[in-house]
Amino acid sequence: MSMYDDGPVHEPFGPEYVRPANPACPDCDCCSAALCALGRASVMECKGSTEGDAVERVANCPCSAESTRGTLSWRAGMVRATTFATERPLREELEHLLRRIADGQVNGFTELLPKLVVRRYVSWTPGAATQVAVTDFGRAYLDARDKPRTESLVAVQTVDEAARTVQAIIPAFSADQPVTVPMDILANSHTELGPPALTEATLYAEVNPGAREADHVVLTKVRNAALAVASPPGGDR
Repeated sequence: MSMYDDGPVHEPFGPEYVRPANPACPDCDCCSAALCALGRASVMECKGSTEGDAVERVANCPCSAESTRGTLSWRAGMVRATTFATERPLREELEHLLRRIADGQVNGFTELLPKLVVRRYVSWTPGAATQVAVTDFGRAYLDARDKPRTESLVAVQTVDEAARTVQAIIPAFSADQPVTVPMDILANSHTELGPPALTEATLYAEVNPGAREADHVVLTKVRNAALAVASPPGGDR
């Protein structure tokens, strides 16, 4: 018998190691805290940050939902609604319906309603006491249509790469109140900047200076001033 063949093998390290479960999220009953942290910082939400059977279970997680104020998905929706308002507005009859809903004049199904629901400008719950309501995105759309937007300096103070956001001072809105901005609308191929360079860059964007609060400040048409300086006179880069 070999010196190594001395009967059954016994595990010398005690009981089998079992990886501890991730702590549950305190704000929902479908995810771990770690998953919700990922979901809040992704436009793919919690469902896009997991796989397998878990996808269906977390599909409607409120912690990362587009409808939950402050998530990255919500911030992206605000930018999208504002961009459509300024560059590709709704046709007249749809915008008129949206305004009527915002004014409380419509509270039930109408033929054009699904076209606003699919854009997430309106929420519609059949059978509910209040059936139709304008969402944050619908209000952002109307604000961008009705209120002036102006170009402003965007002075990035801090960058949170894990959350995919930055804190910036936008003088057209406030000289001292920071605004949370999605990092990827500032650091991308258009600005030619990576996240570490944002605090040193001179950036400008169109903003809504009359926003009701900092979370409702929406940036569009971001530009890196250094690229304009580097462009050859009379031609494109």
